Amino acid sequence: MAALKDDWRKLVARRRALLFFMAMLAALTVVMMFDDVIFYLLFEHLWGRPVSWLNRLIVGILLTLFNLWLALLMIKALKEKPQTGAEAMIGKRGVVARVAASEIWVKVHGELWRAEANEPLNVGEKIIVQKITGLILSVERLDEKISNGEHT
Repeated sequence: MAALKDDWRKLVARRRALLFFMAMLAALTVVMMFDDVIFYLLFEHLWGRPVSWLNRLIVGILLTLFNLWLALLMIKALKEKPQTGAEAMIGKRGVVARVAASEIWVKVHGELWRAEANEPLNVGEKIIVQKITGLILSVERLDEKISNGEHT
């Protein structure tokens, strides 16, 4: 139950951070769209002529689209699995590099790891990481079937 509450708190904190970020982007967009001082400093001072409302609107719309793109990138980053630590290894694919008497060595992300498996593996077979305990990966054979030209 404590783990569930902790997960809920993390989710709420992420959503609050995302809403705060989006609110800041919206505020920045409004400021960039309608603030005469910023447009004066950026355009009128350089060109020596006033900027029309149509030009301000176009620049504001472009900035809004750019800010929405940034917000979508942030949402995508929040949804991704961790990229560091033991959690990042789970689900990664690799290949069996060496099989000694009682040891299996696999190559995942260009690194050699000691592994254990429930079934015998041969050198060159593709594997997928199921879990990690200390510095030992628990792996199983990856059976790739080709259907319609796609790997599954």
